[in-house]
Amino acid sequence: MTTQTQISSNLISNLKISFVNFWKIGIPFLLVFLLFRIFETKVVFGIHNLAFEKKSILLSGFVHDLLWGFYVLGFLLIIYLVLELTFPKFGKIIVKSSATILILLQAGLIFYFTKMLLPLGEDLYAYSVSDVIATVKASGEFNLLNLSAAVFAFGLIYGVISIGKWLPMNYHAAVSFTIICYGFILTSNYLPLAKTQDLGEIEKNLMVNKSQYFYDQSFNYFTNREYLFFDFYLSPPTKANSLVEKVFTEPNYPFLHENNYPDVLSPYFSEFDTIPDLVFIIVEGLGKAYSGEAAYLGSFTPFLDSLSNHSLYWKNGLSTTGRTFGVLTGIFGSLPFAQNGFMEQAPEFPLHLSLFSILKKNGYFTNYHIGADKNFDNVGSFLEYQKVDRILDMSSFDADFEETPSKSGFSWGYPDKAMFENGMRKIPRELSQPQLSVFQTQTSHDPFLIPDEQKYFDLFETYITNTLRANPVQANNYRNYQSMYASILYVDEAIKEFFDAYKYMPKYENTIFIITGDHRLPEIPLATTMDRFHVPIMIFSEKLQRPKRMHGITTHFEIAPTLLGFLESNYELDLPSLTAWKGYVMDTSAVFQSNVTNPLMRNKNQLLDYLSNEYVLSDNQLYRIYDNMDMEPITDIKLKEKLAREFENYRNSNRYATENNRIVPDSLKVYLPLK
Repeated sequence: MTTQTQISSNLISNLKISFVNFWKIGIPFLLVFLLFRIFETKVVFGIHNLAFEKKSILLSGFVHDLLWGFYVLGFLLIIYLVLELTFPKFGKIIVKSSATILILLQAGLIFYFTKMLLPLGEDLYAYSVSDVIATVKASGEFNLLNLSAAVFAFGLIYGVISIGKWLPMNYHAAVSFTIICYGFILTSNYLPLAKTQDLGEIEKNLMVNKSQYFYDQSFNYFTNREYLFFDFYLSPPTKANSLVEKVFTEPNYPFLHENNYPDVLSPYFSEFDTIPDLVFIIVEGLGKAYSGEAAYLGSFTPFLDSLSNHSLYWKNGLSTTGRTFGVLTGIFGSLPFAQNGFMEQAPEFPLHLSLFSILKKNGYFTNYHIGADKNFDNVGSFLEYQKVDRILDMSSFDADFEETPSKSGFSWGYPDKAMFENGMRKIPRELSQPQLSVFQTQTSHDPFLIPDEQKYFDLFETYITNTLRANPVQANNYRNYQSMYASILYVDEAIKEFFDAYKYMPKYENTIFIITGDHRLPEIPLATTMDRFHVPIMIFSEKLQRPKRMHGITTHFEIAPTLLGFLESNYELDLPSLTAWKGYVMDTSAVFQSNVTNPLMRNKNQLLDYLSNEYVLSDNQLYRIYDNMDMEPITDIKLKEKLAREFENYRNSNRYATENNRIVPDSLKVYLPLK
């Protein structure tokens, strides 16, 4: 036998052994993945009340997990074979370690998903490292015990994968698994169970492999950073609208239009003594699903419900983002989203106007209050750009206040009752200027820790029994989310105490209160894709002549132009002749209708929903919207294509305007309080 023949023989023999050894690692890896799917399904259906067939979700999940597992193993097999031929001592260690790390990451992504039924995706990259660390610390999961558990889990999983060396496996079986692996990948597009395009959002989220979702989104994020912009997108069409007809004026400023917003509020008010104060209460997680009239989960806001009977109340209100990052820019600026949310452009914001800046130009004194850190989500930078006169955050509390309880020693800040009381202590009382004041709550946020917790747990039990009259099954479903509902009861009580205190303010009867939620809590399962945006919007004042329930769809984008239209109509306000408000005016229709056309942003990096009158394009599925934001999927190819073109128009205009400082021209900077 020649030397060449001997080498060739050893090479083939070594390759056969490598195939066998690899699948002794690969099979345990796949089995662990499938066991995690069983665990995930059991935990999710144990925590959340879901109207899906568990077996169907589990079987479809297996398909997705196998697909991702085979993708991983197909790649690792190539790496392993190369290493076995070059560095045989390190091949097994590297592949086992990689497999273990991937399983641990899958476990972490599953844990995240079980809390909110939302898989982690590219929205992670839109947050700063400090914001991510703050969120993890506040959740109470970042501690020595969990870090030790992670290290132990690594060793345990590594050991489980190593047990595979005792599996009975021969070369023919290894080749068979290899063929199955690559064959599964190549034929996956033809597997009916792997198709999720026609399913609802939650059902799709339940089925997908959380690692594959995260890695796919990460790949898209890092490879699709550039975009094409075409000149024809620079000239938005003049669009007839029964609320406001926007006349666009400058092709290089896609959102700039004539300021001709009508006054729709005056018919509801008696005359104010002087130009009124404005007080905004922005409630963390105040979703319409569990607040107010026709709340399908039952209302947990008894005070706000009673106040709504004396208010202008929009039951079909929509936030413009599915998380808190866009609430200030939506309400006060009616601003486009930019790529990752408008405030992510801090500190170099494009020139823009806001309710803050325009009212300061007209003599208003401005206040902002929150119990958390103003720097989270770049809130402080946005407010400082507007030159807000007083910004009180967690660094501005007196020594007698106590921070929110914490799990890990880290707290979001001060609870809502303390925030309101701190604001009432320090807000100017005898100021001759009119005031614009904002109170933003944050206690009804993960991890939902509230002062005197047991009191509100008891209140929750009494409430679901006596007020909601829940039957035993309903009561158990409510108890799955006890901390969330208790936190809503807490903030509702905090708002009641705030109103009781504010009645002693000198200008109480000369004040307009605007109350809304920033988004719905995602920790309680969503009924539809629009459910995350569905929030109540309420305007209350002692000067209201008559309350009214509004059924027309209204978003946060409409609030600023509506208030300015009212103030301009009744007082000598100096307003710009041109503006770039994304919104229209608040729809005061007593019957359901929608004359709003605007995008809605779920998370940072996720601009997936487009509202156009009574239709929504969401995840490339067309829906029709009904009263109380019910949705029905429909098939209308021409309409879907029309909305898709409009949505793409917005995306391009959004990027162009925000990245090239083309929201408003320099000629309007006189309406900014910039030094």
